[in-house]
Amino acid sequence: MTVFGSIHRWWATLMTLAVVVQIGFAGYGAFSAADKVSNGSIDETTFEDGFGAHAALGTFIVLAGLVLLLFSFGTRNRSRILQSLLVFVLLVAQLLLGWTGAELPALLGFLHPVNALIILAVLGRMTAMMWREDRAATMVAAPATSSPPA
Repeated sequence: MTVFGSIHRWWATLMTLAVVVQIGFAGYGAFSAADKVSNGSIDETTFEDGFGAHAALGTFIVLAGLVLLLFSFGTRNRSRILQSLLVFVLLVAQLLLGWTGAELPALLGFLHPVNALIILAVLGRMTAMMWREDRAATMVAAPATSSPPA
């Protein structure tokens, strides 16, 4: 395993965790708005306040996706590069869906959470594969232990 391979694997792991937190922030924003609307109508600023962490982390995750892609080039592994490229494309699409969500028909807003789940699935699968590959490489590289001759 190369240094870039290890960095890439750990970065993908952190990104996977960040996407889980991001989905949680979306839930917080939705339920915060629902809670405030039960007390009467809410204005746009109040609505957006609940989604502030979601928006901020989402932007950071897209930037992290670019860094993931750059790290993948260092691995010189075609599979990792293509998977990282796919993640980055999905993240850019997610950002665009988030930015234009209010202007698009509500039916297209359906794509934003679905794409989030696809991102989580792709990142999770990629991360799990990298950890398995690293474990397999470690086992091959480690000499078999046996008891010394008597």
